Amino acid sequence: MGEQLDLFGYKPVLQPEPSPAAPVDLPAPLAPETSPGQMDLFSDRWQRAAAAHKALESFDLDAAAEALREAVRLYPADVALLERAEVVARLAASLRGARRKHPTLARALAAIEPKVPPFLATYWHRRMADLLEVEGGAGAVLDAVPAGFHWLRAGEVVRAEESLRSTLAREPSDCRARGYLADALFAQERQAEARIAYREALALAPSQVDMCNVGDPSVQELPSLAETEYELPGAPVEWAAAVGLLEGVFIPPLHLADDWVGAQTIGGLAPGVRFYRWLVAEKLARDDAHRIACRRAMKALSPRLLKELLDRRG
Repeated sequence: MGEQLDLFGYKPVLQPEPSPAAPVDLPAPLAPETSPGQMDLFSDRWQRAAAAHKALESFDLDAAAEALREAVRLYPADVALLERAEVVARLAASLRGARRKHPTLARALAAIEPKVPPFLATYWHRRMADLLEVEGGAGAVLDAVPAGFHWLRAGEVVRAEESLRSTLAREPSDCRARGYLADALFAQERQAEARIAYREALALAPSQVDMCNVGDPSVQELPSLAETEYELPGAPVEWAAAVGLLEGVFIPPLHLADDWVGAQTIGGLAPGVRFYRWLVAEKLARDDAHRIACRRAMKALSPRLLKELLDRRG
């Protein structure tokens, strides 16, 4: 079996040898101390592969492209190597062009995202997260996307949690960040904490939550339940918090905020979010009069969902 350079895994990929029925003429072997094949295999070949891989891990595209060019020069018959070299070289050129057009490196890096191939996506996210926080501080946000999202996609869930908490310390109402924080907690198998964060995000600004990428399957299916099982009006995601309480995915808050269902507070909210607020208020009602008032408000928003709630209580 022969060997082909696997640049991104450091391992030789075994290739079938030519058939014995088709012999090839080989040059006389060189003395061991002058054999170029051995020199390449144990020095240049792997050193250049390691150099390119290290550069790509830090998303240093120019250094990676240079290492790859040298590897291709040494091994021009390696088709897979040539293809990767061309991809990286084009991406490096795109980043150089973007840097001339954008004021910061983070913005330039964001501009080339559509051109980043899947095999470099993790490295791109890691570099993006790092740059955002170098340029903007812990928890920085660019175009509504927090650095913690990029740490999360890079697979660094602990750093993602730390970064997203910094984002929320800056802006507590950022429900996109809160949803990603829930994802980071869920990835660490902290389901109870994660579901509180999901609930808070969906109850405050559900349209901001990246539902397509929610990690918890039970939370991700809530909008679908709202649409198909309960046929609720409006955008399904707006009912996710209320349906989550009904289905037992979420537990209700233990306390009401000031003016939780006050006219000025609740007036501009989506119907599903208003239903959620009345549902929480009904659970914490101090007497029958308040409980009945809450149920009337819920009935006006969705008689079917209120009936389902009361039927389940027996």
